[in-house]
Amino acid sequence: MTRRDIPHYHELAPKDSRPMQGNTYRWYLDGRYVYTARVLEFRGGCWATVEVIAPAPEYAAHYTPGATMEIKIAHYQFEPAPEAVSPHSQ
Repeated sequence: MTRRDIPHYHELAPKDSRPMQGNTYRWYLDGRYVYTARVLEFRGGCWATVEVIAPAPEYAAHYTPGATMEIKIAHYQFEPAPEAVSPHSQ
C-alpha cells in the first residue's frame, strides 16, 4: 500500500474550520507567516485559489501582491486576517 506524505485537508480539519471563499486569511507554512491572501475559489477538499494581498517582508521576493495561485490547504495553517474586512464576517 502506498503511503501519502501529507494527509488530505478534509482528514485533518472539521468542516466548520474550512476557508471561506471571499474571506481573507493570514497563511502560515511550517508555523511561519508567509502572506495574507484572499480565497478566490474553494471547492472543498484540498485545493484553493488565493490572491496574495500582502506577503510577509521576508517573502516579498517570492510573492507579489495581486498574484493568484493554487495552494494545497493541508500544507498551511490559516487564521482570519484581523486587518481585512471579509464579506462573511459582517
